[in-house]
Amino acid sequence: MGTYAIEFNDGKGGLRRTVELSGQAYDDAFAEFQRLKAAAIAERSRARVAGGLPDVVTIQEGKALNLTCNISGDPVPVVTWLKNDKEITSDEHCILKFESGKFASFTITGVNISDSGKYSILVKNKYGTESGDFTVSVFIPDQASKSK
Repeated sequence: MGTYAIEFNDGKGGLRRTVELSGQAYDDAFAEFQRLKAAAIAERSRARVAGGLPDVVTIQEGKALNLTCNISGDPVPVVTWLKNDKEITSDEHCILKFESGKFASFTITGVNISDSGKYSILVKNKYGTESGDFTVSVFIPDQASKSK
């Protein structure tokens, strides 16, 4: 609150402007400051997939696939994995891990054709949600290349 002044001077003359910040003007300015501060905290703290995932993975049937990405957010985000927009859970074939609140890993122990599809990691906390998507394409080597 108070009276603020700004002066402009070009060497020949000057200009002075004053504004009194009190009452409703002060309340409005302080409310806007609080809103911007909260938005900055939310942006800095929101859940993020920080990188590490390719757009497309092409892999031979029978091989192991292991992908890891960095996750950030405060509070630590909840991580959900999806295949073709349906939630998947960890099992012996598809191992899903989230370690130290920072590293999410996706492992398929022995890839087969049915593993082809669109996969997503969804991270969420009270400040926001973000996803990272990748496509897995599984191929079977042809008989000619097996005989070589």
